Amino acid sequence: MNCPLRQRIYCGLATLVFAAHLGVAAIAKPSFALTMWGDTVPILLLVLAMLAARENFHKAEGVLHIFWRLAAWGMAAMALSQVYWYYYDWRRLTSVPSPLIGDSLFILAHVFFLSALALRPHSASAGRDMRTRSLDFVLLSAWWLSLYGYYCLPWLFLQAYPRYNPNYYLLVFLQHVVIVIAVVVLAIRKSAAWRRFYLALACAFILVAGGNLLLNVAIDRGFYQSGSFYDTPFFLAVVMFTFIAAFSSSLRPVEDTTPNRELVQSVWTARLAMLGVLSLPFLALLGLYANNLPPAVSTFRLKVIFEATFILGILVYWKLSLLARELVRLVLLTRDSIDNLKDVQQKVVHSEKLIALGRLASGAAHEISNPLTAILGYSELLTDIPSLTPDDRANAREIQQQVHRAQAAVTSLRNVLRQNSLPAAVEVDKTPAS
Repeated sequence: MNCPLRQRIYCGLATLVFAAHLGVAAIAKPSFALTMWGDTVPILLLVLAMLAARENFHKAEGVLHIFWRLAAWGMAAMALSQVYWYYYDWRRLTSVPSPLIGDSLFILAHVFFLSALALRPHSASAGRDMRTRSLDFVLLSAWWLSLYGYYCLPWLFLQAYPRYNPNYYLLVFLQHVVIVIAVVVLAIRKSAAWRRFYLALACAFILVAGGNLLLNVAIDRGFYQSGSFYDTPFFLAVVMFTFIAAFSSSLRPVEDTTPNRELVQSVWTARLAMLGVLSLPFLALLGLYANNLPPAVSTFRLKVIFEATFILGILVYWKLSLLARELVRLVLLTRDSIDNLKDVQQKVVHSEKLIALGRLASGAAHEISNPLTAILGYSELLTDIPSLTPDDRANAREIQQQVHRAQAAVTSLRNVLRQNSLPAAVEVDKTPAS
């Protein structure tokens, strides 16, 4: 794969920043300066990865353009999440930080990645009907944020961080697992360059999953230091994102040879959306019958479920209305196609009748022409007989005139058949089918 010069520069800068992180983590001792350096490194690496992806969506078209744009937005959401923690550490705030902004942005970033992978950038036909796909992204975002609100936010508002942190870690880890599974499935279905691309993405997200889980466990147990080797797996994953974007700039989508792939994909997308909506009442029942939960947590979770159900219900209704409009359009298009097909069939039948009539008339004209030629010949022989009376000779010439008239009528019939039947057949053959 080719790598443009500007993206090579991004890769080189990312490598230098990562190498600097390794050097600082190896020799530096815990301090405020190390904390600020540790908060700065992920922002720099994510900005470089975002710029590398931005180069691709400026050059690509169709579904690949949207894929890289969503990937860049995911990097941007991660960077904003890191900026939030940088701001908190820079101000040296002594109060307990609220992770609502940072954690929500981090979860939303992975929704961007999931939506980008759901586009299947390797398929040239996957970028059609983007209005419905945009609604799917909103549905997916609302569902993941609903899970965050259900499992994590109650403990956050109660300041019960020992209960908030494990729930958040497991939810983010679940997101990573879903992304890795999706990437591996895409890699299995493809070959050559696209398979290498998906396998590289899978390795990067495995590093993100493992590194993020390691980092969170270290934070929870109190021995994490920003800028230390606990950050290395996540930083390495971001560097890999930069290299993947740089060395994938030449990739282009191809036509999917699997029959009805888009139809099957749309069916599965609809099923997953409905499954997400139906999972909310199930979560409400789990929270209702859960033991050892404070009443405030149960009440908060029920409010989250009701609000999420209302929002997701509106989105599903909107999607169904869009699909209903599309169905009406397809029905009308099918009806027009059937009418056009009937017209073509009528023209074909009429043409076949003309062709059959032409063949019949041509045969009849041939059969008539032969006796006329014989009659003309014998009448000419009669006029050459010396003993023929003038009346008989006049009758013979009259016979010749009538024969010539009959032959002219046969010739005219042949010309009419050639002008009417054959062009009509050609016109029907050239009629485009709708």
